[in-house]
Amino acid sequence: MPVKGQRLRFWAVPVLLLGWYLLLGARAAYLHLGDLAPRNRTEWTRRLPAARGFIRDRAGRPLAITQPGRRVFLDYSCLKPEHHVPEIASAVAELTGRDTDAVLLDFRSRRSKYMVQGISFDDRVLALVTNSARYSGVGLERVLRRQYPLGRCLSHVLGFVDRQQAGAAGIEQQYNRFLQGTDGFIDGTRDGVGREIRARRATTADPIDGAHVHLTLDQTLQLKAEQELAEGVAHAQAAGAQVIVQMVKTGEILVMAATPDFDPERYLEVPAVVWRNPNIGQVYDPGSTMKSVIVASALNEGLITPDSVFDVGHGSWHYGGHVLHDKVYGRVDVRTILKKSSNIGAAMIGLLLGNRRMECYLRGFGFGAPLGIDLPGEERGLLSPASRWAMVTPTRIAIGQGISVTALQMLNAYCTIANGGRLMRPYVVSKVVSPRGEKILENSPKVIGRPIRPAVAAQVREMLVSVTEEGTGRRAAIEGYTIAGKTGTAQQVVDGAYSQTDYWASFVGFVPAEDPVFGMIVIIDRPRGLRTGGAVSAPVFSRLALVVARYLELPVTVPADAEQETL
Repeated sequence: MPVKGQRLRFWAVPVLLLGWYLLLGARAAYLHLGDLAPRNRTEWTRRLPAARGFIRDRAGRPLAITQPGRRVFLDYSCLKPEHHVPEIASAVAELTGRDTDAVLLDFRSRRSKYMVQGISFDDRVLALVTNSARYSGVGLERVLRRQYPLGRCLSHVLGFVDRQQAGAAGIEQQYNRFLQGTDGFIDGTRDGVGREIRARRATTADPIDGAHVHLTLDQTLQLKAEQELAEGVAHAQAAGAQVIVQMVKTGEILVMAATPDFDPERYLEVPAVVWRNPNIGQVYDPGSTMKSVIVASALNEGLITPDSVFDVGHGSWHYGGHVLHDKVYGRVDVRTILKKSSNIGAAMIGLLLGNRRMECYLRGFGFGAPLGIDLPGEERGLLSPASRWAMVTPTRIAIGQGISVTALQMLNAYCTIANGGRLMRPYVVSKVVSPRGEKILENSPKVIGRPIRPAVAAQVREMLVSVTEEGTGRRAAIEGYTIAGKTGTAQQVVDGAYSQTDYWASFVGFVPAEDPVFGMIVIIDRPRGLRTGGAVSAPVFSRLALVVARYLELPVTVPADAEQETL
Protein backbone atom coordinates (compact mmCIF):
# COMPACT_ATOMS: atom_id res chain seq x y z
CA MET A 1 0.00 0.00 0.00
CA PRO A 2 1.33 3.45 -0.81
CA VAL A 3 2.64 5.55 2.02
CA LYS A 4 0.08 8.33 1.24
CA GLY A 5 -2.91 5.96 1.76
CA GLN A 6 -1.51 4.70 5.05
CA ARG A 7 -1.16 8.25 6.40
CA LEU A 8 -4.75 9.13 5.40
CA ARG A 9 -6.09 6.06 7.19
CA PHE A 10 -3.93 6.84 10.23
CA TRP A 11 -5.37 10.38 10.64
CA ALA A 12 -8.99 9.62 9.66
CA VAL A 13 -9.77 7.60 12.77
CA PRO A 14 -8.66 10.25 15.35
CA VAL A 15 -10.38 13.04 13.36
CA LEU A 16 -13.68 11.14 13.37
CA LEU A 17 -13.35 10.41 17.08
CA LEU A 18 -12.55 14.05 17.81
CA GLY A 19 -15.59 15.20 15.87
CA TRP A 20 -17.76 12.72 17.70
CA TYR A 21 -16.51 13.95 21.10
CA LEU A 22 -17.08 17.57 20.10
CA LEU A 23 -20.70 16.83 19.14
CA LEU A 24 -21.28 15.03 22.42
CA GLY A 25 -19.78 17.93 24.36
CA ALA A 26 -21.89 20.51 22.54
CA ARG A 27 -25.04 18.49 23.13
CA ALA A 28 -24.26 18.05 26.81
CA ALA A 29 -23.59 21.75 27.22
CA TYR A 30 -26.85 22.61 25.46
CA LEU A 31 -28.87 20.26 27.65
CA HIS A 32 -27.27 21.52 30.85
CA LEU A 33 -26.98 25.23 30.11
CA GLY A 34 -29.83 25.85 27.65
CA ASP A 35 -33.24 27.27 28.74
CA LEU A 36 -35.14 24.03 28.18
CA ALA A 37 -38.16 22.55 29.90
CA PRO A 38 -38.29 18.81 30.35
CA ARG A 39 -40.08 17.17 27.43
CA ASN A 40 -42.64 15.51 29.66
CA ARG A 41 -43.77 18.85 31.21
CA THR A 42 -45.51 21.92 29.75
CA GLU A 43 -45.81 25.46 31.14
CA TRP A 44 -49.36 26.86 31.34
CA THR A 45 -51.35 29.85 32.60
CA ARG A 46 -54.93 29.83 33.81
CA ARG A 47 -56.97 33.03 34.03
CA LEU A 48 -59.04 33.52 37.18
CA PRO A 49 -61.91 35.86 36.18
CA ALA A 50 -62.89 38.65 38.55
CA ALA A 51 -66.56 39.04 39.44
CA ARG A 52 -68.13 42.18 37.97
CA GLY A 53 -69.46 44.56 40.60
CA PHE A 54 -73.17 44.98 41.31
CA ILE A 55 -75.30 47.96 40.31
CA ARG A 56 -77.78 48.96 43.01
CA ASP A 57 -80.57 51.51 43.34
CA ARG A 58 -80.67 54.30 45.94
CA ALA A 59 -82.01 51.85 48.57
CA GLY A 60 -79.28 49.28 47.88
CA ARG A 61 -81.52 46.89 45.93
CA PRO A 62 -79.67 45.00 43.15
CA LEU A 63 -80.32 46.04 39.56
CA ALA A 64 -77.41 44.20 37.91
CA ILE A 65 -75.61 41.25 39.50
CA THR A 66 -72.90 38.74 38.67
CA GLN A 67 -73.83 35.12 39.24
CA PRO A 68 -70.90 32.69 39.63
CA GLY A 69 -71.10 29.37 37.85
CA ARG A 70 -68.84 26.48 36.83
CA ARG A 71 -67.94 25.11 33.44
CA VAL A 72 -68.07 21.29 33.69
CA PHE A 73 -65.62 19.23 31.66
CA LEU A 74 -64.58 15.58 31.48
CA ASP A 75 -61.04 14.26 31.78
CA TYR A 76 -60.95 10.50 31.20
CA SER A 77 -57.30 10.32 32.29
CA CYS A 78 -58.35 11.18 35.86
CA LEU A 79 -61.14 8.59 36.03
CA LYS A 80 -60.60 6.04 38.79
CA PRO A 81 -61.29 2.38 37.93
CA GLU A 82 -63.41 1.77 41.02
CA HIS A 83 -65.94 4.50 40.11
CA HIS A 84 -69.18 3.77 38.26
CA VAL A 85 -69.09 5.75 34.99
CA PRO A 86 -72.89 5.72 34.33
CA GLU A 87 -73.48 7.22 37.78
CA ILE A 88 -70.97 10.01 37.10
CA ALA A 89 -72.46 10.62 33.66
CA SER A 90 -75.95 10.82 35.15
CA ALA A 91 -74.85 13.42 37.71
CA VAL A 92 -73.08 15.52 35.06
CA ALA A 93 -76.12 15.34 32.76
CA GLU A 94 -78.50 16.46 35.52
CA LEU A 95 -76.36 19.49 36.44
CA THR A 96 -75.62 20.61 32.88
CA GLY A 97 -78.90 19.81 31.18
CA ARG A 98 -77.36 17.29 28.77
CA ASP A 99 -78.57 13.82 27.91
CA THR A 100 -76.97 11.07 29.98
CA ASP A 101 -76.18 8.96 26.91
CA ALA A 102 -74.38 11.92 25.31
CA VAL A 103 -72.19 12.35 28.40
CA LEU A 104 -71.46 8.60 28.44
CA LEU A 105 -70.47 8.73 24.80
CA ASP A 106 -68.00 11.54 25.53
CA PHE A 107 -66.60 9.61 28.49
CA ARG A 108 -66.01 6.45 26.49
CA SER A 109 -64.70 8.12 23.34
CA ARG A 110 -61.49 9.19 25.14
CA ARG A 111 -61.09 11.82 22.43
CA SER A 112 -59.79 14.56 24.69
CA LYS A 113 -58.76 15.29 28.22
CA TYR A 114 -60.95 18.42 28.17
CA MET A 115 -64.51 17.77 26.93
CA VAL A 116 -66.83 20.61 27.99
CA GLN A 117 -70.30 19.46 29.00
CA GLY A 118 -71.91 22.76 29.87
CA ILE A 119 -72.19 25.47 32.52
CA SER A 120 -73.97 24.98 35.82
CA PHE A 121 -75.05 27.61 38.35
CA ASP A 122 -76.11 24.96 40.87
CA ASP A 123 -73.84 24.69 43.92
CA ARG A 124 -74.37 20.92 43.92
CA VAL A 125 -71.91 20.76 41.03
CA LEU A 126 -69.08 21.17 43.55
CA ALA A 127 -69.68 17.59 44.71
CA LEU A 128 -68.33 16.34 41.37
CA VAL A 129 -64.82 17.36 42.43
CA THR A 130 -65.06 17.26 46.22
CA ASN A 131 -66.74 13.88 46.70
CA SER A 132 -63.78 11.74 45.68
CA ALA A 133 -65.46 8.62 47.04
CA ARG A 134 -68.07 8.65 44.25
CA TYR A 135 -66.83 10.92 41.47
CA SER A 136 -63.70 11.31 39.38
CA GLY A 137 -62.83 12.21 35.81
CA VAL A 138 -64.70 15.55 36.11
CA GLY A 139 -63.23 19.05 36.33
CA LEU A 140 -64.70 22.50 36.99
CA GLU A 141 -63.73 25.99 35.89
CA ARG A 142 -65.19 29.19 37.32
CA VAL A 143 -67.36 31.26 34.96
CA LEU A 144 -69.43 34.39 35.59
CA ARG A 145 -72.77 35.50 34.14
CA ARG A 146 -74.24 39.01 34.23
CA GLN A 147 -77.90 39.11 35.21
CA TYR A 148 -80.53 41.85 35.48
CA PRO A 149 -83.16 40.82 38.07
CA LEU A 150 -85.74 43.37 36.84
CA GLY A 151 -85.54 42.31 33.22
CA ARG A 152 -86.33 45.20 30.86
CA CYS A 153 -86.72 47.73 33.67
CA LEU A 154 -84.07 50.47 33.56
CA SER A 155 -82.50 48.95 30.44
CA HIS A 156 -81.52 52.30 28.92
CA VAL A 157 -79.80 53.43 32.12
CA LEU A 158 -78.12 50.15 33.08
CA GLY A 159 -77.01 49.20 29.56
CA PHE A 160 -75.46 45.77 29.07
CA VAL A 161 -72.17 43.86 28.79
CA ASP A 162 -70.83 42.28 25.62
CA ARG A 163 -69.59 38.72 25.17
CA GLN A 164 -66.26 39.66 26.74
CA GLN A 165 -68.15 40.90 29.83
CA ALA A 166 -67.15 44.51 29.14
CA GLY A 167 -69.67 47.32 29.52
CA ALA A 168 -71.13 48.33 26.15
CA ALA A 169 -73.89 50.80 27.06
CA GLY A 170 -75.34 52.79 29.96
CA ILE A 171 -73.87 52.55 33.45
CA GLU A 172 -72.16 49.30 32.46
CA GLN A 173 -70.11 51.28 29.93
CA GLN A 174 -69.70 54.58 31.80
CA TYR A 175 -68.45 52.91 35.00
CA ASN A 176 -66.82 49.87 33.42
CA ARG A 177 -63.40 50.63 34.93
CA PHE A 178 -64.90 50.36 38.42
CA LEU A 179 -67.23 47.44 37.75
CA GLN A 180 -64.96 45.07 35.84
CA GLY A 181 -62.36 44.29 38.52
CA THR A 182 -58.96 42.72 37.85
CA ASP A 183 -58.55 39.11 36.77
CA GLY A 184 -56.20 36.80 38.65
CA PHE A 185 -54.06 34.02 37.19
CA ILE A 186 -52.12 30.85 37.93
CA ASP A 187 -48.75 30.10 36.33
CA GLY A 188 -47.96 26.42 36.64
CA THR A 189 -46.62 23.22 35.07
CA ARG A 190 -48.36 20.13 33.74
CA ASP A 191 -46.82 16.72 33.39
CA GLY A 192 -46.81 14.57 30.27
CA VAL A 193 -50.44 13.46 30.72
CA GLY A 194 -51.73 16.98 31.38
CA ARG A 195 -51.99 16.96 35.19
CA GLU A 196 -50.82 20.00 37.11
CA ILE A 197 -47.65 19.56 39.16
CA ARG A 198 -48.73 21.63 42.17
CA ALA A 199 -45.24 21.64 43.66
CA ARG A 200 -44.08 23.52 40.57
CA ARG A 201 -46.82 26.17 40.62
CA ALA A 202 -44.85 29.36 40.00
CA THR A 203 -47.29 32.22 40.62
CA THR A 204 -50.83 32.64 41.89
CA ALA A 205 -52.63 36.00 41.86
CA ASP A 206 -56.16 36.05 43.26
CA PRO A 207 -58.78 38.01 41.28
CA ILE A 208 -59.89 41.40 42.59
CA ASP A 209 -63.65 41.68 42.17
CA GLY A 210 -65.18 44.85 40.75
CA ALA A 211 -66.63 47.69 42.81
CA HIS A 212 -70.36 48.23 43.33
CA VAL A 213 -72.12 51.22 41.76
CA HIS A 214 -75.01 52.80 43.68
CA LEU A 215 -77.53 54.83 41.68
CA THR A 216 -79.72 57.76 42.65
CA LEU A 217 -82.66 56.06 40.90
CA ASP A 218 -85.38 54.28 42.84
CA GLN A 219 -86.48 50.82 41.73
CA THR A 220 -90.05 51.15 43.01
CA LEU A 221 -90.66 54.49 41.30
CA GLN A 222 -88.97 53.28 38.11
CA LEU A 223 -91.26 50.27 37.84
CA LYS A 224 -94.33 52.46 38.37
CA ALA A 225 -93.10 55.02 35.84
CA GLU A 226 -92.53 52.39 33.19
CA GLN A 227 -96.02 51.01 33.80
CA GLU A 228 -97.63 54.46 33.48
CA LEU A 229 -95.58 55.20 30.39
CA ALA A 230 -96.65 51.97 28.71
CA GLU A 231 -100.31 52.71 29.47
CA GLY A 232 -99.94 56.26 28.15
CA VAL A 233 -98.41 55.01 24.92
CA ALA A 234 -101.15 52.44 24.45
CA HIS A 235 -103.91 54.97 25.16
CA ALA A 236 -102.44 57.52 22.71
CA GLN A 237 -101.53 54.87 20.13
CA ALA A 238 -98.08 56.46 20.15
CA ALA A 239 -94.73 55.28 18.83
CA GLY A 240 -92.88 55.77 22.12
CA ALA A 241 -92.52 57.89 25.24
CA GLN A 242 -90.04 59.24 27.78
CA VAL A 243 -90.17 60.30 31.41
CA ILE A 244 -87.59 61.70 33.85
CA VAL A 245 -88.02 62.60 37.51
CA GLN A 246 -85.31 64.82 39.01
CA MET A 247 -84.76 66.19 42.50
CA VAL A 248 -84.98 69.94 42.13
CA LYS A 249 -82.38 71.07 44.67
CA THR A 250 -79.68 68.46 44.00
CA GLY A 251 -79.94 67.28 40.38
CA GLU A 252 -80.33 63.62 41.40
CA ILE A 253 -82.31 61.55 38.93
CA LEU A 254 -85.02 59.43 40.58
CA VAL A 255 -86.57 57.99 37.42
CA MET A 256 -85.40 57.76 33.81
CA ALA A 257 -87.54 55.60 31.55
CA ALA A 258 -88.31 55.29 27.86
CA THR A 259 -90.21 53.02 25.55
CA PRO A 260 -89.53 51.02 23.43
CA ASP A 261 -86.97 49.31 25.65
CA PHE A 262 -85.08 45.99 25.61
CA ASP A 263 -83.86 43.07 27.72
CA PRO A 264 -80.18 43.69 28.64
CA GLU A 265 -79.52 39.93 28.66
CA ARG A 266 -80.87 39.65 25.09
CA TYR A 267 -79.78 42.96 23.65
CA LEU A 268 -78.92 41.44 20.27
CA GLU A 269 -82.58 40.64 19.67
CA VAL A 270 -83.41 44.32 19.02
CA PRO A 271 -81.98 46.89 16.57
CA ALA A 272 -79.00 48.85 17.90
CA VAL A 273 -81.01 52.10 17.77
CA VAL A 274 -83.19 50.79 20.62
CA TRP A 275 -80.14 50.66 22.90
CA ARG A 276 -79.86 54.46 22.79
CA ASN A 277 -81.23 56.28 25.82
CA PRO A 278 -83.66 58.75 24.20
CA ASN A 279 -83.87 60.91 27.33
CA ILE A 280 -80.32 62.08 26.70
CA GLY A 281 -79.47 60.77 23.24
CA GLN A 282 -82.41 62.02 21.19
CA VAL A 283 -83.31 65.65 20.47
CA TYR A 284 -86.75 67.09 19.79
CA ASP A 285 -88.39 70.47 19.19
CA PRO A 286 -89.78 71.39 22.64
CA GLY A 287 -92.72 73.51 21.47
CA SER A 288 -94.47 75.70 24.03
CA THR A 289 -92.47 74.43 27.01
CA MET A 290 -89.75 76.83 25.76
CA LYS A 291 -92.02 79.84 26.43
CA SER A 292 -91.33 79.74 30.16
CA VAL A 293 -87.59 80.02 29.54
CA ILE A 294 -88.06 83.02 27.21
CA VAL A 295 -90.37 84.75 29.70
CA ALA A 296 -87.90 84.12 32.54
CA SER A 297 -85.05 85.57 30.46
CA ALA A 298 -87.00 88.74 29.59
CA LEU A 299 -88.06 89.18 33.23
CA ASN A 300 -84.45 88.81 34.35
CA GLU A 301 -83.41 91.56 31.89
CA GLY A 302 -86.14 93.88 33.21
CA LEU A 303 -87.77 94.05 29.78
CA ILE A 304 -91.18 92.90 31.03
CA THR A 305 -93.13 92.29 34.23
CA PRO A 306 -95.86 89.72 34.82
CA ASP A 307 -98.37 92.56 34.22
CA SER A 308 -96.89 93.75 30.91
CA VAL A 309 -99.53 93.77 28.16
CA PHE A 310 -99.15 92.70 24.53
CA ASP A 311 -101.66 93.04 21.71
CA VAL A 312 -101.61 89.63 20.00
CA GLY A 313 -104.25 90.55 17.42
CA HIS A 314 -106.95 88.22 16.17
CA GLY A 315 -105.26 84.90 15.53
CA SER A 316 -102.53 85.71 13.00
CA TRP A 317 -99.39 87.82 12.95
CA HIS A 318 -97.16 88.63 9.99
CA TYR A 319 -93.45 89.01 10.64
CA GLY A 320 -90.33 88.37 8.58
CA GLY A 321 -92.31 87.16 5.61
CA HIS A 322 -94.08 84.46 7.63
CA VAL A 323 -97.43 84.15 9.39
CA LEU A 324 -97.73 82.95 12.99
CA HIS A 325 -101.13 81.66 14.14
CA ASP A 326 -102.62 81.79 17.62
CA LYS A 327 -105.73 80.81 19.58
CA VAL A 328 -105.39 83.77 21.97
CA TYR A 329 -106.85 87.14 20.92
CA GLY A 330 -106.59 90.79 21.92
CA ARG A 331 -104.58 92.46 24.66
CA VAL A 332 -103.13 89.97 27.14
CA ASP A 333 -100.62 90.17 29.97
CA VAL A 334 -97.58 87.92 30.42
CA ARG A 335 -99.44 85.69 32.85
CA THR A 336 -102.06 84.96 30.22
CA ILE A 337 -99.40 84.39 27.56
CA LEU A 338 -98.07 81.49 29.63
CA LYS A 339 -101.45 80.34 30.95
CA LYS A 340 -103.10 80.19 27.53
CA SER A 341 -99.84 79.42 25.69
CA SER A 342 -99.99 82.34 23.26
CA ASN A 343 -97.62 81.88 20.31
CA ILE A 344 -97.74 85.51 19.21
CA GLY A 345 -97.25 86.84 22.71
CA ALA A 346 -94.17 84.64 23.27
CA ALA A 347 -92.78 85.67 19.87
CA MET A 348 -93.15 89.36 20.73
CA ILE A 349 -91.31 88.80 24.03
CA GLY A 350 -88.59 87.01 22.08
CA LEU A 351 -88.14 90.06 19.84
CA LEU A 352 -87.85 92.29 22.91
CA LEU A 353 -85.14 90.06 24.24
CA GLY A 354 -83.14 90.21 21.00
CA ASN A 355 -81.00 87.62 19.26
CA ARG A 356 -77.78 87.95 21.22
CA ARG A 357 -79.39 88.02 24.66
CA MET A 358 -81.73 85.18 23.73
CA GLU A 359 -78.83 82.95 22.71
CA CYS A 360 -76.91 83.81 25.91
CA TYR A 361 -79.87 82.94 28.12
CA LEU A 362 -80.61 79.72 26.25
CA ARG A 363 -77.02 78.61 26.73
CA GLY A 364 -77.18 79.79 30.35
CA PHE A 365 -80.13 77.46 30.89
CA GLY A 366 -78.08 74.54 29.56
CA PHE A 367 -79.26 74.29 25.94
CA GLY A 368 -76.82 73.68 23.09
CA ALA A 369 -74.24 71.77 25.20
CA PRO A 370 -74.12 68.54 27.22
CA LEU A 371 -75.13 68.93 30.86
CA GLY A 372 -72.47 66.42 31.90
CA ILE A 373 -74.69 63.65 33.27
CA ASP A 374 -72.70 60.53 34.12
CA LEU A 375 -74.12 58.44 31.27
CA PRO A 376 -72.70 57.83 27.79
CA GLY A 377 -74.29 59.19 24.64
CA GLU A 378 -75.56 62.57 25.83
CA GLU A 379 -76.44 64.87 22.92
CA ARG A 380 -75.76 68.59 22.99
CA GLY A 381 -78.93 69.60 21.16
CA LEU A 382 -79.21 72.00 18.22
CA LEU A 383 -78.78 75.72 18.88
CA SER A 384 -77.10 77.70 16.12
CA PRO A 385 -75.21 80.95 16.91
CA ALA A 386 -77.34 84.09 16.88
CA SER A 387 -75.14 85.51 14.12
CA ARG A 388 -76.62 82.94 11.75
CA TRP A 389 -80.26 83.47 12.68
CA ALA A 390 -82.75 84.64 10.09
CA MET A 391 -85.09 87.53 10.82
CA VAL A 392 -87.88 85.17 11.86
CA THR A 393 -85.71 82.83 13.99
CA PRO A 394 -86.12 84.50 17.42
CA THR A 395 -89.91 84.47 17.02
CA ARG A 396 -89.82 80.74 16.32
CA ILE A 397 -87.32 79.78 19.01
CA ALA A 398 -89.57 81.61 21.50
CA ILE A 399 -92.33 79.07 20.75
CA GLY A 400 -90.00 76.06 20.70
CA GLN A 401 -89.26 75.74 16.98
CA GLY A 402 -85.86 76.14 15.32
CA ILE A 403 -84.17 74.71 18.40
CA SER A 404 -83.80 71.07 19.43
CA VAL A 405 -83.17 69.90 22.98
CA THR A 406 -83.01 66.69 24.97
CA ALA A 407 -85.67 65.76 27.50
CA LEU A 408 -83.07 66.10 30.25
CA GLN A 409 -82.11 69.63 29.16
CA MET A 410 -85.72 70.80 29.20
CA LEU A 411 -86.44 69.24 32.60
CA ASN A 412 -83.24 70.67 34.05
CA ALA A 413 -84.21 74.15 32.83
CA TYR A 414 -87.53 73.89 34.69
CA CYS A 415 -85.76 72.59 37.79
CA THR A 416 -83.60 75.72 37.55
CA ILE A 417 -86.74 77.85 37.69
CA ALA A 418 -88.04 75.69 40.55
CA ASN A 419 -84.95 75.97 42.77
CA GLY A 420 -84.45 79.73 42.55
CA GLY A 421 -82.25 80.03 39.46
CA ARG A 422 -79.47 77.50 40.11
CA LEU A 423 -78.63 75.24 37.15
CA MET A 424 -77.64 71.89 38.66
CA ARG A 425 -75.57 69.14 37.08
CA PRO A 426 -77.86 66.11 36.83
CA TYR A 427 -76.40 62.77 37.93
CA VAL A 428 -77.48 59.13 38.28
CA VAL A 429 -74.65 57.61 40.39
CA SER A 430 -74.44 58.50 44.07
CA LYS A 431 -71.33 56.49 44.96
CA VAL A 432 -68.98 53.66 44.03
CA VAL A 433 -68.01 51.24 46.81
CA SER A 434 -65.28 48.60 46.81
CA PRO A 435 -66.07 44.95 47.67
CA ARG A 436 -64.66 45.66 51.15
CA GLY A 437 -67.04 48.57 51.68
CA GLU A 438 -64.58 51.39 51.06
CA LYS A 439 -65.99 54.44 49.26
CA ILE A 440 -64.08 54.95 46.01
CA LEU A 441 -66.14 57.75 44.49
CA GLU A 442 -69.01 59.91 45.65
CA ASN A 443 -71.06 62.38 43.64
CA SER A 444 -72.59 65.44 45.23
CA PRO A 445 -74.80 68.30 44.03
CA LYS A 446 -72.98 70.76 41.79
CA VAL A 447 -74.15 74.16 40.57
CA ILE A 448 -73.04 74.73 36.97
CA GLY A 449 -74.80 78.05 36.28
CA ARG A 450 -77.11 80.79 37.58
CA PRO A 451 -79.07 82.12 34.57
CA ILE A 452 -81.78 84.03 36.48
CA ARG A 453 -82.25 85.72 39.86
CA PRO A 454 -84.25 84.00 42.64
CA ALA A 455 -86.94 86.71 42.53
CA VAL A 456 -87.45 86.13 38.80
CA ALA A 457 -87.66 82.37 39.34
CA ALA A 458 -90.36 82.94 41.97
CA GLN A 459 -92.39 85.08 39.54
CA VAL A 460 -92.25 82.38 36.84
CA ARG A 461 -93.20 79.67 39.32
CA GLU A 462 -96.29 81.65 40.30
CA MET A 463 -97.32 82.09 36.66
CA LEU A 464 -96.80 78.40 35.91
CA VAL A 465 -99.26 77.48 38.66
CA SER A 466 -102.00 79.21 36.68
CA VAL A 467 -101.21 76.94 33.71
CA THR A 468 -102.30 73.87 35.71
CA GLU A 469 -105.22 75.58 37.45
CA GLU A 470 -106.80 77.59 34.63
CA GLY A 471 -104.75 77.04 31.49
CA THR A 472 -103.63 74.31 29.09
CA GLY A 473 -102.20 72.05 31.82
CA ARG A 474 -105.30 71.48 33.97
CA ARG A 475 -105.11 67.71 33.46
CA ALA A 476 -101.73 67.66 35.22
CA ALA A 477 -103.26 68.66 38.56
CA ILE A 478 -102.98 66.17 41.42
CA GLU A 479 -104.87 65.76 44.67
CA GLY A 480 -103.36 67.53 47.64
CA TYR A 481 -100.62 69.48 45.87
CA THR A 482 -100.18 72.67 43.86
CA ILE A 483 -98.54 71.95 40.51
CA ALA A 484 -96.51 74.32 38.35
CA GLY A 485 -95.75 73.39 34.77
CA LYS A 486 -96.24 73.90 31.06
CA THR A 487 -97.61 71.96 28.13
CA GLY A 488 -95.86 71.57 24.80
CA THR A 489 -97.06 70.42 21.39
CA ALA A 490 -94.49 70.50 18.60
CA GLN A 491 -94.50 69.34 15.01
CA GLN A 492 -91.80 66.82 14.18
CA VAL A 493 -89.40 67.42 11.33
CA VAL A 494 -89.87 64.80 8.59
CA ASP A 495 -87.73 64.97 5.42
CA GLY A 496 -86.63 68.51 6.23
CA ALA A 497 -90.14 69.92 6.75
CA TYR A 498 -92.57 70.17 9.66
CA SER A 499 -95.04 67.30 9.58
CA GLN A 500 -98.79 67.86 9.73
CA THR A 501 -99.41 64.48 11.37
CA ASP A 502 -96.41 63.67 13.59
CA TYR A 503 -96.05 65.59 16.88
CA TRP A 504 -94.16 65.65 20.16
CA ALA A 505 -96.63 66.03 23.04
CA SER A 506 -95.07 66.99 26.37
CA PHE A 507 -95.66 68.30 29.86
CA VAL A 508 -92.95 69.47 32.23
CA GLY A 509 -93.42 70.75 35.75
CA PHE A 510 -92.52 70.50 39.43
CA VAL A 511 -94.15 69.59 42.76
CA PRO A 512 -95.14 71.22 45.05
CA ALA A 513 -95.19 74.66 43.45
CA GLU A 514 -94.62 76.59 46.72
CA ASP A 515 -91.42 74.76 47.66
CA PRO A 516 -90.54 72.40 44.79
CA VAL A 517 -88.99 69.03 45.66
CA PHE A 518 -89.00 67.18 42.34
CA GLY A 519 -89.48 68.00 38.69
CA MET A 520 -90.83 65.73 35.96
CA ILE A 521 -91.08 65.69 32.19
CA VAL A 522 -93.32 63.41 30.12
CA ILE A 523 -92.92 63.26 26.33
CA ILE A 524 -95.15 61.22 24.03
CA ASP A 525 -93.81 60.46 20.54
CA ARG A 526 -96.32 60.69 17.65
CA PRO A 527 -99.65 60.27 19.47
CA ARG A 528 -102.69 59.59 17.30
CA GLY A 529 -106.08 61.20 17.78
CA LEU A 530 -105.60 63.71 20.60
CA ARG A 531 -102.03 64.95 20.21
CA THR A 532 -101.54 67.98 22.48
CA GLY A 533 -99.36 67.94 25.55
CA GLY A 534 -102.33 68.93 27.72
CA ALA A 535 -104.47 66.05 26.48
CA VAL A 536 -101.86 63.29 26.18
CA SER A 537 -98.86 63.95 28.46
CA ALA A 538 -100.43 65.91 31.33
CA PRO A 539 -102.58 62.97 32.55
CA VAL A 540 -99.53 60.70 32.68
CA PHE A 541 -97.71 63.42 34.63
CA SER A 542 -100.63 63.70 37.05
CA ARG A 543 -100.82 59.99 37.84
CA LEU A 544 -97.08 59.51 38.26
CA ALA A 545 -96.49 62.78 40.16
CA LEU A 546 -99.03 61.72 42.77
CA VAL A 547 -97.21 58.40 43.23
CA VAL A 548 -93.84 60.16 43.60
CA ALA A 549 -95.19 62.77 46.03
CA ARG A 550 -96.69 60.12 48.28
CA TYR A 551 -93.65 57.86 48.02
CA LEU A 552 -91.42 60.76 49.10
CA GLU A 553 -93.95 61.49 51.89
CA LEU A 554 -94.33 65.14 50.87
CA PRO A 555 -96.73 67.03 53.13
CA VAL A 556 -100.05 67.92 51.53
CA THR A 557 -100.10 71.59 50.49
CA VAL A 558 -103.73 71.90 49.35
CA PRO A 559 -106.37 70.78 51.88
CA ALA A 560 -109.32 68.83 50.50
CA ASP A 561 -111.77 71.66 51.32
CA ALA A 562 -109.70 74.12 49.32
CA GLU A 563 -109.69 71.74 46.36
CA GLN A 564 -113.48 71.48 46.44
CA GLU A 565 -113.81 75.28 46.56
CA THR A 566 -111.48 75.59 43.57
CA LEU A 567 -113.51 73.04 41.61
